Parts: sequence; structure tokens; C-alpha cells
Amino acid sequence: MKAIIMAGGKGTRFTPLKPLVEVCGLPSYYRVYQVARMFAEEVFLAITNSSPLIFSALSKIITEGRGYEMDVYEAVKTVGVPTLVFPADTPIIPIDAVEILISSCEADICSLKNHGDYVGISLWRGFNTSNYQDVEYSSSKIYNVNTYEDYVRVNYLCRIGV
Repeated sequence: MKAIIMAGGKGTRFTPLKPLVEVCGLPSYYRVYQVARMFAEEVFLAITNSSPLIFSALSKIITEGRGYEMDVYEAVKTVGVPTLVFPADTPIIPIDAVEILISSCEADICSLKNHGDYVGISLWRGFNTSNYQDVEYSSSKIYNVNTYEDYVRVNYLCRIGV
């Protein structure tokens, strides 16, 4: 299996450097990379030409930057299936959430929902977009770091061991 870390956003709600913002001592994208490596032999960064990760040593896919969903599709088409997709701004991902996504997925495209909300984590086993499944995970909260307040909250949770 492969994994893609989506790190090409503009960061307009927080900072364009969002993937590099440190969460508990590590850049956010790298914390996601550590989780992705538990499940994938190959991990790619999906970025745009203007991403601060353009000079990263990790394997990269340069997307057109047409929005998260279009860039995910473009990146997965590039690397093939099966592929796990993670957003770079979810620095605390429970391992069991990914395990539940993988074990419960019976469709071409399965998206993880956390307490009813999409978190941007998905498993692609095919490209039939009408063969789609949501997989709910409610054991703990998965936070996206989109604002400074999110950043403060996630760092606090990391410090207390969540």
C-alpha cells in the first residue's frame, strides 16, 4: 500500500507554512508521515509548486492546486491504488482510526468521519467515485489545525498525552 500526505494548501486561515508548524516538537507533516509509514511502504507528499515543502527530501507529487478533492484525485491517479490519503494538518492521528478505516472499507473510496465530520483521511482502492463509503470513528477526536486556536489546542493535547 502507498500513502499520500496532502500538503499543498494555501494556509489562508492560519499560515502558508502550516505543514511545517511544530506540534509537540515535530513539524505537523512529519507527525502525519510517521503514521503513514506504519501502513505504507511508500509515502508521497502531494504539494503545489508554491508549497514550503518543495525542497523536502521526501518523494513528491506536484498537483495543480485546484482544491483538496481535485488534488487528492490527481495524486492518487499518479501513484495508483491502494492508497491511504492523509492531510498534513492532522498531526495527531489515532492508529486505531486508520486500522478501522482499512478493515471496514468495502468500497472503491472510503472516507473517515470523526464524530460525524470528514477529516480528510481516506482509503482509495479504486477510482469509481460512485462506489463510496463513509467509515465512522468516534473513539477520540481528530483535530485539523486550520487556525491558531486549533494549533494551541493540539499542542496542549499533545503535552497532556492525548
